[in-house]
Amino acid sequence: MSVINSPTTILSPGSNIPQQFHTAGSQHDLVTKRSATWRYLQRVHQGGMVLYNTAVLSEADLRQGYPYNDEKMQRRTMQYFMLGSSLATILEIPGQADCLKALQVVVQEYDYFIASESKSKMMFLKATGRKALLEGKSFEETGEYSQLDVRPLPFQLDYIITFASLCDMIAQVYEKLSGHENIWNMHTLDIFQRVDSRFKKILATVSKELEMMARDVMVDELNSMDPLGGTTEDWGF
Repeated sequence: MSVINSPTTILSPGSNIPQQFHTAGSQHDLVTKRSATWRYLQRVHQGGMVLYNTAVLSEADLRQGYPYNDEKMQRRTMQYFMLGSSLATILEIPGQADCLKALQVVVQEYDYFIASESKSKMMFLKATGRKALLEGKSFEETGEYSQLDVRPLPFQLDYIITFASLCDMIAQVYEKLSGHENIWNMHTLDIFQRVDSRFKKILATVSKELEMMARDVMVDELNSMDPLGGTTEDWGF
């Protein structure tokens, strides 16, 4: 078990946008820190990275910790793939303001897709990929998504690789928004806060799972170091 200092620039999953960030310069700082947080999680999922100043999680630890055969995990992997591939396309939009608007649509469609899927309604939707909204109707009415990349895959995705790629895409989104173009006003800040809040939900879920894995790694190592063969209760875990 190795312990080192984690990056000082990362933000915890529960971090909100303080009042002082409602300026262009401070907003730039916040977006930069968000990017650093996702880059950090990306490195964690590439294996051999310390988690929040506790224990190093190897790729073997990650693969043992995630329930790969669980249907819920497989569904989440597919959702993360769709979100990541959608963000990759949005990154091609030149202007930061236009990118932010498209990002808001992706998040809205992503939430709607998950809600529909959880209610077993996806069989009735005609979501076949990026299609223009029909006659100005919303995706809730048409089942067509303008930004979310919804497509069937002929193979099963690897969760760790998929999530590391999603981290990369989200980090790139924040990096794009941290450019020198001054796009920040009350309207764009509101959009950003909605998008940022959605990404933080993903961050909070994954961080909780990783912290449990780190705990298991520490418990296993402490037990292996105990010459009397103590249990986890003896260590206070």
